[in-house]
Amino acid sequence: MFFLISVPQAPGVRSAVAVACGVWFGSVAAQTATPTDAGATLEPVVVSASRLPELLRSAPIGATVITAEQIQRAGVIDANEAVRKLGGVPGRTDLQSGRDPRLDLRGFGDTADQNLVVLVDGIRISENEQATARLSSIPLDRIDRIEVIRGGASVLWGEGASAGVINVILKQGASTEGSGRVMAALESYDGHELLASGQRAFGPLTVDGSVRRVRSDGYRDNSQLRQDIGSLGLQWQEGPWRASWRVQHEDQASGLPGPLNLGVARRDPRRTTTPDDRGSVGETRQQAQLGWRSAAWSWQVDAGQRDRDVFSLYGTSELRTSSRQSQVAPRASWHDQVAGADLRLTGGLDWQEWTYDSVGYGNVERGRQHNRAHYVHADVDLPSGTRVSVGWRREDVNKQSDIVGGGPLQYSRDDTLHAGELGVSQALTKQWSVYLRGSTSYRLPNVDENRYTPGQQALKPQRNRDREIGVKWGQGAESATVRYFVQRTRDEIFFDDVSYNNVNIDPTRRRGVEAEVHAQLLPRLNLIATLQQLTSQYTEGANAGKSVVLVSPRSATLRANWQVDDRQSLELGAQFLASARYSSDTANACAVRVPSSTLFDARYAWKQSDWTVALAVNNLFDRWGTNFGYASGTTCDNPRVYPFAGRNWRLSVNRSF
Repeated sequence: MFFLISVPQAPGVRSAVAVACGVWFGSVAAQTATPTDAGATLEPVVVSASRLPELLRSAPIGATVITAEQIQRAGVIDANEAVRKLGGVPGRTDLQSGRDPRLDLRGFGDTADQNLVVLVDGIRISENEQATARLSSIPLDRIDRIEVIRGGASVLWGEGASAGVINVILKQGASTEGSGRVMAALESYDGHELLASGQRAFGPLTVDGSVRRVRSDGYRDNSQLRQDIGSLGLQWQEGPWRASWRVQHEDQASGLPGPLNLGVARRDPRRTTTPDDRGSVGETRQQAQLGWRSAAWSWQVDAGQRDRDVFSLYGTSELRTSSRQSQVAPRASWHDQVAGADLRLTGGLDWQEWTYDSVGYGNVERGRQHNRAHYVHADVDLPSGTRVSVGWRREDVNKQSDIVGGGPLQYSRDDTLHAGELGVSQALTKQWSVYLRGSTSYRLPNVDENRYTPGQQALKPQRNRDREIGVKWGQGAESATVRYFVQRTRDEIFFDDVSYNNVNIDPTRRRGVEAEVHAQLLPRLNLIATLQQLTSQYTEGANAGKSVVLVSPRSATLRANWQVDDRQSLELGAQFLASARYSSDTANACAVRVPSSTLFDARYAWKQSDWTVALAVNNLFDRWGTNFGYASGTTCDNPRVYPFAGRNWRLSVNRSF
């Protein structure tokens, strides 16, 4: 994999620098950036996707790093939008009327969000239920960078990292004078947003806080959204020691507009057939870190806890769930020169506890999960420009579920899982590098997937094997990376529309080409382009050769930023998603498909001193469309779809101080 990174620049350097490297059997390694012009050197970039802060040269393969500077320049409204627009990751409609479209890194379609681990400073916010981690709830002003890691990453991050990892890294430290921001925005569909954030240092202690209020009636009837978020953080640093603590609370409530028949959706896409359906989420997250660093050694302990309460009403059926997830993750790293080679050794433990209670649909269920894992990773950089890395993980998991008074499935299942990584990358010249990499990873069924299964047996773990080869070229402000990957999956966890059960399906294979380009066409004009072409197919069984549903074989993004002058900037973007099989069309029997879509967006910003006024629009040309739906049986010619929003204007006024 590779790094496409916008980095702090030396004088005269005006654009992003891409750094590529790789490994065979999936690893964490990267090579140092080279100067972009005579006499200029790039400042070091610190990344943490290898679970300890380190320079770019040691960062994992396959990470696209989205910086705070890019986020600010593009004017994205939250981390989910940043990953889609700036990272080129395809997304499908958020069925909860929120701002968290389901992200699909490598063609997992309907289960994409369950094959992706989402973290904040290394602490998981991914769910053990059939729910999407809400990136939109992370305070945007606190984000230093977002690392998007493609491909199996279970060695470092454990179960669920089959397609990759999104790790949001928050800012550290502040000036003694302090800083802050207030923002107000008006949007289409009677929407508005208010935000206030600030931070200040008191000697070695930094305090930060933010509050955010979002209201919208939504594009469709019964798609209203209410979101309130507050966070408070403390950071302390003295000599080699560092400690931090953060708490965040979110309340979100939304209407559930439901699907429409395709014909109705074309005539009246804003209509709903479920005017009374609704849902709400209340969540509190806390996390703490303690670390120490010397010249050769560093260690850190991460701890986190999440309490989550959910309510949903579908027709006359209510469901209430309550869950708590706790995580403790100590780790240590040693880094030194050995016989002329740069050597880094990392090892750690992951302990997780999860409890769950639900009442609804005629059942009372209690669930529990214990995870105990340990991992080791070694990375060596040779004077020849060759980099070799290897890693291994073992994870023991117990899942339990008890349906009070009997019910669909009661179980207590123990699994021991392993993941491995091994890789090699080689710098050919200052401009060219090549790599080979691969990995093994795994995913466990969540509590919702285990509820209804054939034969009343808990599902088996899903296992993945990745292989990848890539090449990168870069010179000055120009860079390009192309990679080819193959992933084979056994016992993939999926919903079978015929039996209406969650099952382990026949083996599948995903393979394709991904490309990313950074270019500076003019001194004030920057361009970022991404392209993904893949196939996701069954390789055995009754559906051998057929496509996995809800996977678009092609996707692409193109973004151009023009700094008109010192005050004005213009950002233009386009996102393309090719047609795909409808969710229920496992047999590939339907003549109709989810249509392809190309959506444009634009943003004009004017800045004067501490003030910024911006006008942004999504779906610039008000295109009708949908990127999610299901069709089978008698509804094959008239599928049920979820239309995405039409043109949406946003006017914001921002003051930084």
